Amino acid sequence: MSDIQRAIKIAKELEFRQKTNQMNSYKPYDYQKKFHGSLASQRLLMAGNRVGKSFSGAMEMAYHCTGLYPKWWTGKRFNRPVRCWVGGVSNETTRDVCQRELTGQPDDPSAKGMGSIPLKLIGETVRKPGVPNAFNSVVIKHTSGGYSRIGFKAYEMGKEKWMGESLDVIWLDEEPPQSIYSQALTRTADKGGIVYMTFTPEQGMTETVAQFVNNLKT
Repeated sequence: MSDIQRAIKIAKELEFRQKTNQMNSYKPYDYQKKFHGSLASQRLLMAGNRVGKSFSGAMEMAYHCTGLYPKWWTGKRFNRPVRCWVGGVSNETTRDVCQRELTGQPDDPSAKGMGSIPLKLIGETVRKPGVPNAFNSVVIKHTSGGYSRIGFKAYEMGKEKWMGESLDVIWLDEEPPQSIYSQALTRTADKGGIVYMTFTPEQGMTETVAQFVNNLKT
Protein backbone atom coordinates (compact mmCIF):
# COMPACT_ATOMS: atom_id res chain seq x y z
CA MET A 1 0.00 0.00 0.00
CA SER A 2 1.38 3.38 -1.03
CA ASP A 3 1.59 6.40 1.29
CA ILE A 4 -1.25 8.05 -0.64
CA GLN A 5 -3.48 4.99 -0.32
CA ARG A 6 -2.66 4.74 3.38
CA ALA A 7 -3.49 8.44 3.88
CA ILE A 8 -6.81 8.03 2.06
CA LYS A 9 -7.67 4.98 4.17
CA ILE A 10 -6.90 6.85 7.41
CA ALA A 11 -8.94 9.86 6.28
CA LYS A 12 -11.94 7.66 5.50
CA GLU A 13 -11.65 5.90 8.84
CA LEU A 14 -11.52 9.22 10.71
CA GLU A 15 -14.53 10.48 8.79
CA PHE A 16 -16.45 7.29 9.63
CA ARG A 17 -15.61 7.57 13.31
CA GLN A 18 -16.76 11.17 13.37
CA LYS A 19 -20.05 10.35 11.65
CA THR A 20 -20.73 7.45 14.03
CA ASN A 21 -19.96 9.41 17.20
CA GLN A 22 -21.69 12.77 16.89
CA MET A 23 -21.54 13.25 20.65
CA ASN A 24 -17.95 14.39 20.27
CA SER A 25 -18.86 17.22 17.91
CA TYR A 26 -22.14 18.48 19.40
CA LYS A 27 -21.69 22.09 20.44
CA PRO A 28 -25.09 23.46 21.48
CA TYR A 29 -26.11 27.04 20.95
CA ASP A 30 -26.98 29.09 24.04
CA TYR A 31 -30.71 28.37 23.74
CA GLN A 32 -30.02 24.64 23.43
CA LYS A 33 -27.63 24.65 26.37
CA LYS A 34 -30.21 26.47 28.49
CA PHE A 35 -32.79 23.83 27.57
CA HIS A 36 -30.44 20.95 28.43
CA GLY A 37 -29.33 22.62 31.64
CA SER A 38 -32.74 22.87 33.29
CA LEU A 39 -33.55 20.53 36.18
CA ALA A 40 -37.31 20.86 35.65
CA SER A 41 -39.27 17.63 35.27
CA GLN A 42 -41.24 19.13 32.36
CA ARG A 43 -39.50 21.08 29.62
CA LEU A 44 -40.31 22.48 26.20
CA LEU A 45 -37.92 23.58 23.47
CA MET A 46 -40.24 25.68 21.33
CA ALA A 47 -38.76 27.35 18.27
CA GLY A 48 -39.14 27.80 14.52
CA ASN A 49 -38.71 25.10 11.90
CA ARG A 50 -35.30 23.78 10.85
CA VAL A 51 -33.29 25.23 13.75
CA GLY A 52 -32.13 21.97 15.37
CA LYS A 53 -34.93 21.24 17.86
CA SER A 54 -35.22 17.54 17.09
CA PHE A 55 -31.47 17.02 17.05
CA SER A 56 -31.26 18.66 20.47
CA GLY A 57 -33.93 16.26 21.70
CA ALA A 58 -32.03 13.31 20.26
CA MET A 59 -28.73 14.40 21.80
CA GLU A 60 -30.31 14.72 25.23
CA MET A 61 -31.81 11.24 24.91
CA ALA A 62 -28.41 9.89 23.91
CA TYR A 63 -26.76 11.41 27.00
CA HIS A 64 -29.34 9.91 29.35
CA CYS A 65 -29.24 6.48 27.71
CA THR A 66 -25.45 6.22 27.64
CA GLY A 67 -24.56 8.16 30.79
CA LEU A 68 -21.85 9.95 28.78
CA TYR A 69 -22.69 13.49 29.82
CA PRO A 70 -20.42 16.28 28.49
CA LYS A 71 -18.44 18.55 30.81
CA TRP A 72 -20.81 21.47 30.19
CA TRP A 73 -23.88 19.46 31.27
CA THR A 74 -25.75 20.98 34.23
CA GLY A 75 -29.11 19.25 33.76
CA LYS A 76 -30.53 16.10 35.32
CA ARG A 77 -28.27 13.04 35.26
CA PHE A 78 -28.86 9.32 35.55
CA ASN A 79 -26.05 7.13 36.88
CA ARG A 80 -27.82 3.93 35.81
CA PRO A 81 -29.50 2.53 32.70
CA VAL A 82 -32.83 4.19 31.93
CA ARG A 83 -36.12 3.18 30.35
CA CYS A 84 -37.39 5.71 27.84
CA TRP A 85 -40.05 6.41 25.26
CA VAL A 86 -39.77 8.59 22.18
CA GLY A 87 -42.91 9.73 20.40
CA GLY A 88 -44.14 11.63 17.36
CA VAL A 89 -47.40 12.25 15.55
CA SER A 90 -47.38 9.01 13.53
CA ASN A 91 -45.29 5.86 13.33
CA GLU A 92 -43.83 7.16 10.08
CA THR A 93 -42.85 10.58 11.45
CA THR A 94 -41.44 8.99 14.58
CA ARG A 95 -39.28 6.84 12.31
CA ASP A 96 -38.33 9.60 9.87
CA VAL A 97 -37.47 12.20 12.50
CA CYS A 98 -36.83 10.75 15.97
CA GLN A 99 -35.39 7.39 14.95
CA ARG A 100 -33.27 9.00 12.26
CA GLU A 101 -31.86 11.59 14.63
CA LEU A 102 -31.07 8.91 17.21
CA THR A 103 -29.67 6.03 15.15
CA GLY A 104 -29.27 7.15 11.52
CA GLN A 105 -31.24 7.06 8.28
CA PRO A 106 -33.82 4.26 8.70
CA ASP A 107 -33.72 2.91 5.14
CA ASP A 108 -29.92 2.87 4.87
CA PRO A 109 -28.17 0.07 6.83
CA SER A 110 -24.79 1.73 6.25
CA ALA A 111 -26.03 4.83 8.11
CA LYS A 112 -26.56 2.99 11.40
CA GLY A 113 -24.85 4.94 14.17
CA MET A 114 -24.90 8.23 12.29
CA GLY A 115 -27.37 9.78 14.69
CA SER A 116 -26.88 11.03 18.22
CA ILE A 117 -26.17 7.58 19.73
CA PRO A 118 -22.64 6.31 19.00
CA LEU A 119 -22.57 3.21 16.79
CA LYS A 120 -20.53 1.16 19.25
CA LEU A 121 -23.19 1.65 21.96
CA ILE A 122 -26.23 0.60 19.91
CA GLY A 123 -27.35 -2.88 20.86
CA GLU A 124 -30.28 -5.01 19.77
CA THR A 125 -33.08 -3.42 17.77
CA VAL A 126 -36.63 -4.73 17.41
CA ARG A 127 -38.62 -3.90 14.29
CA LYS A 128 -42.11 -2.39 14.44
CA PRO A 129 -44.60 -4.64 12.62
CA GLY A 130 -46.26 -3.06 9.61
CA VAL A 131 -44.00 0.00 9.44
CA PRO A 132 -41.05 -0.49 7.05
CA ASN A 133 -37.61 0.26 8.58
CA ALA A 134 -39.16 1.45 11.85
CA PHE A 135 -37.94 0.34 15.27
CA ASN A 136 -40.26 -0.74 18.03
CA SER A 137 -37.36 -0.50 20.47
CA VAL A 138 -33.59 -0.26 20.73
CA VAL A 139 -31.19 -0.97 23.58
CA ILE A 140 -28.15 1.20 24.30
CA LYS A 141 -25.11 0.36 26.38
CA HIS A 142 -24.83 2.56 29.47
CA THR A 143 -21.51 3.60 30.95
CA SER A 144 -22.43 1.78 34.19
CA GLY A 145 -22.29 -1.52 32.32
CA GLY A 146 -26.00 -2.19 31.85
CA TYR A 147 -28.33 -1.33 28.98
CA SER A 148 -30.89 1.43 28.56
CA ARG A 149 -33.97 0.92 26.41
CA ILE A 150 -35.89 3.26 24.12
CA GLY A 151 -39.40 2.40 22.96
CA PHE A 152 -40.85 4.22 19.95
CA LYS A 153 -44.46 5.44 20.13
CA ALA A 154 -46.90 7.53 18.08
CA TYR A 155 -49.75 9.79 19.12
CA GLU A 156 -51.96 8.13 16.51
CA MET A 157 -51.79 4.90 18.55
CA GLY A 158 -54.11 6.48 21.13
CA LYS A 159 -53.60 7.09 24.83
CA GLU A 160 -54.22 3.43 25.72
CA LYS A 161 -50.87 2.53 24.11
CA TRP A 162 -49.20 5.13 26.32
CA MET A 163 -50.26 3.42 29.54
CA GLY A 164 -48.69 0.80 31.76
CA GLU A 165 -44.94 1.36 31.96
CA SER A 166 -42.92 3.23 34.56
CA LEU A 167 -40.30 5.32 32.76
CA ASP A 168 -37.34 7.61 33.41
CA VAL A 169 -37.37 9.81 30.29
CA ILE A 170 -39.92 10.62 27.58
CA TRP A 171 -39.15 12.79 24.54
CA LEU A 172 -42.11 14.07 22.53
CA ASP A 173 -41.25 15.52 19.13
CA GLU A 174 -44.11 17.68 17.81
CA GLU A 175 -46.91 18.81 20.06
CA PRO A 176 -48.93 15.94 21.55
CA PRO A 177 -52.64 15.85 22.35
CA GLN A 178 -53.25 16.77 25.99
CA SER A 179 -54.35 13.18 26.71
CA ILE A 180 -50.98 11.83 25.52
CA TYR A 181 -49.05 14.46 27.45
CA SER A 182 -50.95 13.61 30.63
CA GLN A 183 -50.07 9.94 30.17
CA ALA A 184 -46.41 10.85 29.66
CA LEU A 185 -46.38 12.71 32.97
CA THR A 186 -48.03 9.77 34.71
CA ARG A 187 -45.49 7.29 33.28
CA THR A 188 -42.56 9.26 34.75
CA ALA A 189 -44.12 10.43 38.04
CA ASP A 190 -43.17 7.52 40.32
CA LYS A 191 -39.52 7.54 39.24
CA GLY A 192 -39.10 11.29 39.42
CA GLY A 193 -38.36 11.18 35.70
CA ILE A 194 -38.53 13.85 33.02
CA VAL A 195 -40.71 14.67 30.04
CA TYR A 196 -39.40 17.05 27.42
CA MET A 197 -40.85 18.24 24.14
CA THR A 198 -39.44 19.78 20.97
CA PHE A 199 -41.83 21.47 18.57
CA THR A 200 -42.94 24.53 16.64
CA PRO A 201 -46.33 25.80 17.92
CA GLU A 202 -48.17 25.22 14.64
CA GLN A 203 -51.55 25.08 16.41
CA GLY A 204 -51.15 28.36 18.27
CA MET A 205 -51.88 28.82 21.97
CA THR A 206 -53.07 25.33 22.84
CA GLU A 207 -53.55 24.07 26.39
CA THR A 208 -50.13 22.43 26.31
CA VAL A 209 -48.36 25.55 25.05
CA ALA A 210 -50.23 27.80 27.45
CA GLN A 211 -49.14 25.90 30.53
CA PHE A 212 -45.51 26.62 29.64
CA VAL A 213 -45.94 30.19 28.42
CA ASN A 214 -48.16 31.25 31.33
CA ASN A 215 -46.02 29.55 33.96
CA LEU A 216 -42.62 30.28 32.50
CA LYS A 217 -39.67 29.63 34.79
CA THR A 218 -36.16 30.84 33.95
